[in-house]
Amino acid sequence: MRQKFCTACGAILSEGIKFCESCGTPVDPEIPAPSLQPTASVGQEPVIQPIVPSPPPSSGPEKVPVKIIAGIFIVLIIAAAVVLVVLPKMSPGSTQISTGIASSTGTVTSTTSISKTTMPATAAPTQDTFPNPLHLKDSFPFGEGKIASEGTVYRIWINETYFWHNDMDNKYYVQKPKPGYKYLFLFINVFNKGDTRIWPPTSGNINVYYNGQKYSADPTHYLPEKSSDRKATAIEVKEIQYFPKLFGTEYVEDFGYSHGAQLAYLYPGKSNAIDGYLVFEVPASLTPEKAYAEIAFNGNTVGVWKLV
Repeated sequence: MRQKFCTACGAILSEGIKFCESCGTPVDPEIPAPSLQPTASVGQEPVIQPIVPSPPPSSGPEKVPVKIIAGIFIVLIIAAAVVLVVLPKMSPGSTQISTGIASSTGTVTSTTSISKTTMPATAAPTQDTFPNPLHLKDSFPFGEGKIASEGTVYRIWINETYFWHNDMDNKYYVQKPKPGYKYLFLFINVFNKGDTRIWPPTSGNINVYYNGQKYSADPTHYLPEKSSDRKATAIEVKEIQYFPKLFGTEYVEDFGYSHGAQLAYLYPGKSNAIDGYLVFEVPASLTPEKAYAEIAFNGNTVGVWKLV
């Protein structure tokens, strides 16, 4: 039991008195100190309060969330740039779609590129190599006065092969082109309307054009006086040996030859016309409406015929 003292005069107080024996001040009753631990009820386990750890000190207000949001925003900007700028350039083709959004200042238009696969375009038709050409049987005048003359491409014959006659053994032999090609026979007439002989165009001055390519006369075609195993006679081609010339009733033969002899000059008159065929090895795809014949007569005088 601990000793008590008067709160007014400090005198020692006896046990159980209600007034100080020295100064008469009322003595306050002693109030027991409250218990720090709660009293458990009978039949119950004492309740142990969980220890809640204190939150770690923050390094600064809103610093971590701001960094995360900023990072997400940057990633979204990069992704949008890739979709709108990089991908359209990498794709074979793109189509632009414009969308309009109304605003108080007018319509705001945004353009989005959507990638698509570009299909191969169909090749455009090739334009005529030669504008305003002549057609078969159209005549082309060249020269003036004493040497005025006229040339004509008047017929064609096309086939995969042809038969030529050998006068030495009196037999026909088949002539075949290389794979993917065929033969084009071009029939040409040139006559002198003047009164002075002139030099006629040679086979080297006559070419065929098709699909932008030039084709010269076939050098493998046998010609009169050019074969060591034949006499100087006309080379007959079985399929066309009875085709007539443009003028008269004589049958056609190789261009530049008359009755097997090569002609050096073109003399005046239709009866002296040089009339015959040249053989060209051309692609199997050639069609007359897309092919042209060109003849250089003299100097810069050139005639062009479309083969229809």
